[in-house]
Amino acid sequence: MTFRRLISDRAFESGDEHEFGVVSPDARGESAPFFGILLLDWRVGELLAVYWLEIGTALLGYSVAALFAQLPIVLDGRSFYLPGTGPDVERHEKWEREPAPVEVPGPLPPIYPRNIRLVLTLLIAGCFILGFFLFASPDILKSLRSPSIALTAVGMILSDWYRLYREFFREKQYEEMSAYMVLEIPGRFLVFAASYVVLLSTVGMLTLASFLMITQTEFARLGFEFEQLVAGAMVLGKIAVEWSQFRAENEEDPTGFATWFRPDNPRE
Repeated sequence: MTFRRLISDRAFESGDEHEFGVVSPDARGESAPFFGILLLDWRVGELLAVYWLEIGTALLGYSVAALFAQLPIVLDGRSFYLPGTGPDVERHEKWEREPAPVEVPGPLPPIYPRNIRLVLTLLIAGCFILGFFLFASPDILKSLRSPSIALTAVGMILSDWYRLYREFFREKQYEEMSAYMVLEIPGRFLVFAASYVVLLSTVGMLTLASFLMITQTEFARLGFEFEQLVAGAMVLGKIAVEWSQFRAENEEDPTGFATWFRPDNPRE
């Protein structure tokens, strides 16, 4: 997936939207699956493999970045809660104490051990969701053996990781963010991905079946294969996410689907 710009917690307090930055949708990265469908005859399994690997590495990248986030978390005033947290959950007393950062060798900033528990909790939940997709479609790993699919996935991942490095480490946004704020980004995407696949595989199929029954039309007469329909819906859903994230970042008051990808203002 295309990484959003990591939005500063302090920018929320000040109301300075210029600190949010402007990131356009990654047209080159998202066009690769289209070329795969049109030129390489990719099917649902191939698309699942690319997106599955991209989401998994995104989760890993954000989890590593969250270890360096300096600000304490705040749970009050949120509409989205990560696993292990909630509106009735009290913050651990460690967040009230002064942090004890651990220096690491090289140019990297210090790690904050108090973030580890939250990171591990999200990693476990994320691995469970990704594992479910792998269980439901075991051909994902076989598809990754294809050179074209592997190269596409690696290219998208490297682009995403470079963007994360540039915006989080080089611009020192770790000084202005909490671990919760960092992990909220892949958390929201995972929830959407799981919900979208469930809706696509249930509501979409029921709608298509109802249409065929009402119109008394055979599926073969529609002029396309079922796998092509599902693959197209997956790519369109991914593009909708990218565009909604772009709107959430750059519109002062986004509406509709884009509001899901706009981080909460917990007044940290």
